[in-house]
Formats: sequence, structure tokens, C-alpha cells
Amino acid sequence: MMTSGVAIFWVLVSAGGAALLSWLLAYSTRRLAWKYGALSYPGGRRIHEKAMPQWGGLGICLAIVVIVGVVSTLGLLEQNKLQPLQITGYLIGLLVILVGGLIDDRKPLSPGVQILFPIAATLAVMATGTSIPLVSDPLSRNGLSLIWWSHSWPLGTLSLPADLITFAWIMVATYTTKILDGLDGLVDGLAVIGAGLVAALSSSAAYFQPAVAILSGIVGGSFLGFLPHNKHPAKQYLGEAGALMAGFSLGVLAILSTAKIAIALAVLAIPIADLILVVLGRIRRGASWYKGDNTHLHFRLLQAGLPHRTAVLLLWGVSLCAGIVALSLQTRGKIFLVVTLIILAGFGSYAAGLKAKRKTEK
Repeated sequence: MMTSGVAIFWVLVSAGGAALLSWLLAYSTRRLAWKYGALSYPGGRRIHEKAMPQWGGLGICLAIVVIVGVVSTLGLLEQNKLQPLQITGYLIGLLVILVGGLIDDRKPLSPGVQILFPIAATLAVMATGTSIPLVSDPLSRNGLSLIWWSHSWPLGTLSLPADLITFAWIMVATYTTKILDGLDGLVDGLAVIGAGLVAALSSSAAYFQPAVAILSGIVGGSFLGFLPHNKHPAKQYLGEAGALMAGFSLGVLAILSTAKIAIALAVLAIPIADLILVVLGRIRRGASWYKGDNTHLHFRLLQAGLPHRTAVLLLWGVSLCAGIVALSLQTRGKIFLVVTLIILAGFGSYAAGLKAKRKTEK
């Protein structure tokens, strides 16, 4: 039986190996992006001034797959209730997103086609037994079971509405990081923070899940290894696949860590709230709700005069603090925290937008 100290050791070793491999692979994926024309060009809401290579997600995905394979052969992912089939489903999901992202970075796909890849990835995870079987009822001391209807199928159990909530959660987390990928290193850093918090939670005595902790360390390490290439001024971008994989991974890890969705939600609360506010704003203005623009909080911070790096560090800091606080809170406290962050996101976006408008009028 693995002890907490041994688990932490393997988390650090796995994370370090993933980070090193991801860092090395970025040099190759950058050359491939230039060779095959997977480039992001200036214009629209893109704030960079020259063509930038994408496909950063390729190296991150390969690092995760390789290191998961290595630690699996050592038996390190068989330490608790995490099933090999669940890990396989997660890896299949990553590869599905990777394929769609690599294609989209070369020749942009329509939104209707783009979304098919995250949907397929989410279904792969659910089909291999990963879902939210129980959520806490904040108004009582008892859990509120969501398994109202279930049906066994070859690779797992379909539970309604539990799987509907699982599907919605993973899709929202996945698209939150996709939309948020507008500043150098922002999404990369949030993936490291989120995965690191899940690893810390899963390594603790109260929620001891060594396999989930090691898997989280691998994910966090893979994104950390790419960060030197992605931080401002970036040398390479995550691309469609990398941005989607960040949220997808956090969504899945949150479920695997005994359904502690609140931890990941605390990290992503401000981006999710910003996404909702932006969509509502587009609808109010009569614009297309899914067409990207520069009304997101991270863009407004730049428009208000905040330096690029400062804006990224600010959003990293808020997410890190929120995640750390959430670790020590009970269900009601976590709900209050998330609501507070949502209000903070709305106020911050409004204040930044107002300052940017005044700056423009001068």
C-alpha cells in the first residue's frame, strides 16, 4: 500500500518527467507548425504582431501519453479505485481533441464541425466509466444522489441525469479554456494551477488517491514544460488542441478526484463567469453569440492599460488563491466562494471596460 510520502515523491517525479519531455517536444512541434503552415496570423482579436506557430498541444499530449504509459508499467496508477479503462478513456479523449485541433490550426473548421471533437472526447470519457455519481446537497447533511435512471452498456454505466451533468461540466470546462486562450501563458498556467491543486487534494490524508494525484502531476507537468515556450512574449501557441485539452483535463481530473468539482470550479470560476457575461452581452447587442471578440475580461484588462504579464499574473493569482481557499472549505463555503468570484468577474470586467472607454476618449 502506497503511503502519502511515497505518493508525493512519485507525483513530483512524474510531473518532472512530463515537464522535461514536454519542454523538449516543443522545439520539434514548433518546427512542424512552421513546416505545415499551422500558424496564427495577426488580425481581429489576435493581439500578436506577427505569424506565430501553433501545435503546442501536440507536444503536451504526447508527453502525457508517454509518461502515463511509463508509470502504468510500474503499476503506479493501480493504487486505488481509478480503473485502467478510465485512464484509457481520458487518453482517447485527448487524442480525439488533438486530431481536431491539429486540423483546425492548419485550416479553420466551422464551429459546427469543431465542436464534434470535444463531444466525442467527452463521450469517450463517459463511456469508460467516468461520471459524477453524487453531488452534495448544500441544504442538508445528506448527499443528493443523481442516479435516477441507469442502464448498463459495454464500457460503463449510463446514469441520467448524472451523465448529463458530467457531459455539461466537461464541455463547459473544455470551452472555457479555449475561449480564455487570448494572452500568452494564461491558459497554460491555469492548467498547471488546476492540476496541481487536484494533485495536492488527492495526496492529502482526507482524500488519499495516489493514482489520481500522479495522473494530475503528469498533466500539470506537461503544461508546465510548455510554459517557457508560451509565456510572454510567446514563441509558440497552444493552438486549438492545447487550449481545449487544458479545460478537458481539468474537468476530467476534478471528477476522478472523488467528484471534487468545486476545486476546479473555483480555479475556473472567473473565466466561466466572463464567458457567460460575454455571451449575454453579444446576444443583447444582436451579435453572433459564438463569434469571438475582444470583450473578454483578459482583453479589457489590456485595454485598460494593464501590462500583458501583469494581467496574466493577476488572473493566475486570483485562480490560485481561490483554489487554495476552496481546499479548506465545506460545500456551503465553496458555493459562497464561487458566487463571490462570479460577482468579482462581473465587476472587474465592467470596471476594466469603463476605464478602457475613458482611456480611448481622451
